[in-house]
Amino acid sequence: GRTTMSFAFAASPDQKIISDLQTLDKLSEGQLEQLVGLTFDTLTTGRLPEEQIAAFAGEHGIKPKPLKDILRGLIFFLSESLKKNLSSESIVSDMTKIGIDAKKSERIGSLWKTTFTKLAQTMKEKTLKVNQLVDLQWKFGVTASSDSLQQVNTCFLQLKFVINTGNKTEDVLMEMTLPQFYKFLQQMEQAQRQCAAYT
Repeated sequence: GRTTMSFAFAASPDQKIISDLQTLDKLSEGQLEQLVGLTFDTLTTGRLPEEQIAAFAGEHGIKPKPLKDILRGLIFFLSESLKKNLSSESIVSDMTKIGIDAKKSERIGSLWKTTFTKLAQTMKEKTLKVNQLVDLQWKFGVTASSDSLQQVNTCFLQLKFVINTGNKTEDVLMEMTLPQFYKFLQQMEQAQRQCAAYT
């Protein structure tokens, strides 16, 4: 079920996530720091560092299954916090509300503060790499028949987008009237200006 409490990272997160995160309070500060480091590695690379998890479990006498649950809860918490651009103060506030000791919450907030910029940059680069436009082809056509007499003999554009989705390329076909195409161009130019402002 969902918790009735509201947090900055999520309005009403799943109770399982909260329970997994509450387990963090049982760890020492050193263990907590190490685990947060593993979480940052996972967010940066996009995969769980299995060998490091096994080594951590062996070193501290924690079973791998509960450890993975804690890690998944922490990954969810930090990735949602990243999406919302939360400040370290919000991180500390949420962790304290979850039931984590104030000193440990402050430590997580401090680690977040030092790693946030690097994480945000990595996530931005990943987003830009996914769904990358490889090629764009277009051709003009003239409407020969239509349900509406007004649309007969009007020009339209047939667009073919070749998109790299990360592991394959995909063709996306689209038809637009000239006014729609000009509006689309304006939106693309506006998006380009916004992207340039962030880089």
